[in-house]
Amino acid sequence: MTLSGCADSAGISLRAGVDLALAAGAFGQSVTLVFSGKGLTLLSDTPQANDDLFRLLGSLPYYEIEQVHTLDVPAGIKPFREDLTILPMTAEEWSAAASEADIVVNY
Repeated sequence: MTLSGCADSAGISLRAGVDLALAAGAFGQSVTLVFSGKGLTLLSDTPQANDDLFRLLGSLPYYEIEQVHTLDVPAGIKPFREDLTILPMTAEEWSAAASEADIVVNY
């Protein structure tokens, strides 16, 4: 699942993506969660406009989502939060993960 929120200034699609990831994790599905574009702001070390969503992301490990990934991180981005395991992912790794997945969702 990729959270980029590109066409959504209000963050509604990002919230929907996080909700879907949590639901999938709660039902025992394996979730690969990748943040890019505007979605990267949710991984900032301080809450932004989506404070409730920022806090909700902190619960990912309770839903068996032990790590998240970043894709195409621009230079000079603020430090990432420390309550999640955040790993970089290349475009090639993302493509490989997407091709192996049963379902691929982009928000």
